[in-house]
Amino acid sequence: MITAQRVGFKSRVGNSTAATYKIIPSKMGKIFVWILLIAVFEGALRKWVSTGFTIPLLLLRDGLAIYGTYWAFKTAKLKLTQQGTLTLLFWSILVLLWGLFQVVVTQNSPLVLIIGLRFWLLYLWFAYAAAMSITQNDFRYIISMIFKLLLIMLPLAIMQFYLPPSAFLNKQLDDDVKSVFTVTADIVRTTGTFTFTLGYTIFLSIVNPFVFSVLTPGSRVWRKKWMPNFLVLALATATIISGSRSALGMFTASFLVYSLVSLRYSKSALQRSKTLVTILTMISLLSLVPFFLSRAVDANKERIEAANEVEDPIERVQGMFFGSHDTYDNFSFIGHGIGLGNNLSSFVVTGEQTFLLGETEADRIINEGGIFGFAYIGLKLIVIVIGLRKSFFIANKTGNSLPLMLWITLSVGLSSWQIIFQMTVNVFGYLLLGLGIASLRLGYDPSMGKLK
Repeated sequence: MITAQRVGFKSRVGNSTAATYKIIPSKMGKIFVWILLIAVFEGALRKWVSTGFTIPLLLLRDGLAIYGTYWAFKTAKLKLTQQGTLTLLFWSILVLLWGLFQVVVTQNSPLVLIIGLRFWLLYLWFAYAAAMSITQNDFRYIISMIFKLLLIMLPLAIMQFYLPPSAFLNKQLDDDVKSVFTVTADIVRTTGTFTFTLGYTIFLSIVNPFVFSVLTPGSRVWRKKWMPNFLVLALATATIISGSRSALGMFTASFLVYSLVSLRYSKSALQRSKTLVTILTMISLLSLVPFFLSRAVDANKERIEAANEVEDPIERVQGMFFGSHDTYDNFSFIGHGIGLGNNLSSFVVTGEQTFLLGETEADRIINEGGIFGFAYIGLKLIVIVIGLRKSFFIANKTGNSLPLMLWITLSVGLSSWQIIFQMTVNVFGYLLLGLGIASLRLGYDPSMGKLK
């Protein structure tokens, strides 16, 4: 049941007028947002207040994920008779059995396996539980929160960009100025509220499909008509000052995908014309951004040119998606142990956070799981193909491009983001997966205001 309270304004959708409502989320919607908020702000507490917040916040976040999954079973949103639930249960048993086999053979600590199960399974279960539980109201509530987080974090990122690496807002967990990542000598790679640049980069990548989705002509998610354009400009600014090549590439790709998909799946000539006007307007507005952020643009150009001189871009991308040559040259059939490649286990084993089993997601999956790691990669590919196929169907039938944009982002995220290595990326990757699955179930369209 969708619960809402009427508020005092209306929004026009197509030729009809639809009432606008104050969003009241369900319990799962609230749990989802609380996990999102902890993931976004835990880094700020750890680096600016005390590293002592690390374990309590981790336990709180994981506890919410466990409770959310339990709640889904309790309320029959998840049932053992469902095909998806049975598949996930079967996969979990396989991961556990293979991990136990590895512990016996490699003599790894059982604690490493427990940590590995957390990275491989915990938020995967929560993502599916959330996907089966959240309502259209929850979806709108979560999108609204994502937009607010973008706007809250933008002023912070701008200050970080203009401050020197030694400034308090740019400090890292170890207080070592030399460990602060920079675009050039005096310009930092902004981290926002996160402890590392990777968290901020992934956050921006997650925001992309939602921001572009509200550009759809007729969409009135916001009371002010100019708000969608402002959000795109805010995201463009945050991306440019981030100094991240991945974030720049994702923003560009997202805009191109939005343009092509919206034009291709417009349901009428009038909607296609409005979409074209929106795209041309955004191109005009985005072309002005470099004039206001010329320092950031020049720094990004310098960084990209320097990076291309020392590494092969094609080889870098291949390593991100399929693993490096070293991984295949030193391949172990059994694997080194599920859980051994993440940063939490590396701290348990070595006393510091190190890259134990490679630098990319594919490297760690293969090195941790051995031959079973290829099964994990194969499972991801199957999920991606199913998601893309269903989201294409929704776009073609309804003109709703959001599920397709989500699954294109997930195609990159599930394949290359360091989900089984880094704690923040782990939760972000699976939260986005939950929203992606939910978008297929709900056929959610922000321009319609009702389930399809």
